[in-house]
Amino acid sequence: MADELFKKLATPELLKRAWHLARNDARSGFIFDSLRYADYAFRLDNYLEALAEDLRRGGYRPQPLLSIDVPKSSLSVRPGTSIAISDRIVLFAVVYLIAPRLDRKLPREVYSWRLKKKPSKKELFEEHELIKFTFLKSRTIRRRIDIAEPWYRVWPRFVKDTRVAFEEEGYSYMVVSDITAYFENINLQLLRDQLLQHLPREQRLVNLLVEALEYWTPRTVHGATLQRGLPQGNAISSFLGNFFLLPLDIRFRRFAKKHEVKYLRYMDDVKVLAKDEGIARQALFEMIEGLRDLHLNIQGAKTTILEGEDIRKDLVDANLEEVNKTIESLKGKRTLSVSERSIAEAALDSVKRRLTGRRSVIPGRQFRVFRRLITGYSVLESPGILDLTLKQLRKNPDARLIASAIRYFRSLPRNRKKIAECLTGMLAGDIPLFGYQEAYFLMGLRYLRWIPKRAIDRARKILRARKEHWYVRVQAALLLAQRPLSGAELRGLHKRFHDEREVEVRRALAVALVQLPKQGVQGVAQELVFSVDPLLQRLGRYYHGLLFDEAAGKRACDSLFRDFNEDQVIERLHEIDLLKNARSSAVRQILRKGLKTRVSGLRHPIVRARLSTALGVLDEELGGG
Repeated sequence: MADELFKKLATPELLKRAWHLARNDARSGFIFDSLRYADYAFRLDNYLEALAEDLRRGGYRPQPLLSIDVPKSSLSVRPGTSIAISDRIVLFAVVYLIAPRLDRKLPREVYSWRLKKKPSKKELFEEHELIKFTFLKSRTIRRRIDIAEPWYRVWPRFVKDTRVAFEEEGYSYMVVSDITAYFENINLQLLRDQLLQHLPREQRLVNLLVEALEYWTPRTVHGATLQRGLPQGNAISSFLGNFFLLPLDIRFRRFAKKHEVKYLRYMDDVKVLAKDEGIARQALFEMIEGLRDLHLNIQGAKTTILEGEDIRKDLVDANLEEVNKTIESLKGKRTLSVSERSIAEAALDSVKRRLTGRRSVIPGRQFRVFRRLITGYSVLESPGILDLTLKQLRKNPDARLIASAIRYFRSLPRNRKKIAECLTGMLAGDIPLFGYQEAYFLMGLRYLRWIPKRAIDRARKILRARKEHWYVRVQAALLLAQRPLSGAELRGLHKRFHDEREVEVRRALAVALVQLPKQGVQGVAQELVFSVDPLLQRLGRYYHGLLFDEAAGKRACDSLFRDFNEDQVIERLHEIDLLKNARSSAVRQILRKGLKTRVSGLRHPIVRARLSTALGVLDEELGGG
């Protein structure tokens, strides 16, 4: 039957499943939504039904990408993007439908993006029940909703099988190479042809997918699209990028029937091992030709044939294995004894001392070990690598280091002043930063328990500077919004909200404006509802619902107090301010009762002050008992 899968696409249940996958995927993206899509989740069923209707009648159109340059250690950049939540939902629904059929086409030599084993009837029933909830924890989504094997299970198998081929099966030569700008150079016409070859009766679904990708491709100075490249920073592109190399897999399957080679692939990391140097060279030629057929090229500087112990050095990193072993020993333990902590930290310290390049930029393979060490010390909540991390942050703008470091800093509340001063010093220093660095440092400061005054001054300056990247200004606005704001500050931000052109910055400013008095907040909600911009309308409906819809307010309170922790509260302070102004006294009573038992347990002074203020307002309005 033609377009069988397309007809299944526009179903609210499938889109609800895709919502969970899309929202979880966004947690590891390059750009974070100011409200973490709480405004979309607020009327989720309505939005999904509207999205399904658009798909059914052919009215679905993708929205523009958000983008930011993502820095590397070499001071070069790659394009980082963020896909609108509605588009993520549609694409995850498409992948959910086509992945089972395409997975059967991938040979066993491909390790990445493989499907989990089929769930039992009991598991399917449990999944069906879980999907009904609006919010699910990341761990639950990975275990119960996601259909693909997680990378942290698959990647170790890929590495292990490559080592077995070298150490036990006698393959003494290995082709090492790297594809130049892989995601940026994927040809969308070739991708469409491949999808239609394997899904010949699903032309509407394939066209919908590829037309969205074509819409997002960069344009020349004359406005023509380049017809190549996948948006980076999402699992959809990883899935499609993995499938795009299927012709290379098939080519090497044929090659392996004639020659004794071992072919293994994880995404664009291809390993070809041989027992004869001549065969290894033939395999390299085969790879070059196979990639050229896909309009891809290998990097000459990173292409070579390794032999003997050089293979072992490439495959085996004793330091990395030691760190991974230590982290694995800590998994599943809620508390550690003094002895366990001491042993683990000593093991990490031993590897840390062996790192090279600590006074400059930690290079190559050592950089991977360093990032893994940061994870280990984070698990221990130990400052054992803090000084080195701060030093490397000053020298190395790599986005992977920034993300690891910011997560690590959140585990060290006792070192908050030292960390905050370092981040502020870099923000206010003379050395220019990439916009990505600025945005992340501002975001990191929000989760520390101390924010220097000059960081606030810097945030104000950034917000006023239109030349700054819009995402940096978003994070500056959110940092300012976290603090208790005076009437004068709120009036100034309200004026800036009206004068601002960038919609994402306006959304972030609206997060601050919930601190206005009740009538002012209601006025902001009304302004947003009647805005001509759909993103601001969505935010307005969310604000209006929390203020005036008793059932919605009760659901929000229930969600807030079900998982009440400091990080969650930091992201939902705006929600608490709205709920304290709710028209329903029942909603305000629930909020007051929940805050009374929890405010004293918070250690973040700014957050505690905000909630104490909200509690004082509620006590005054409802009676101080």
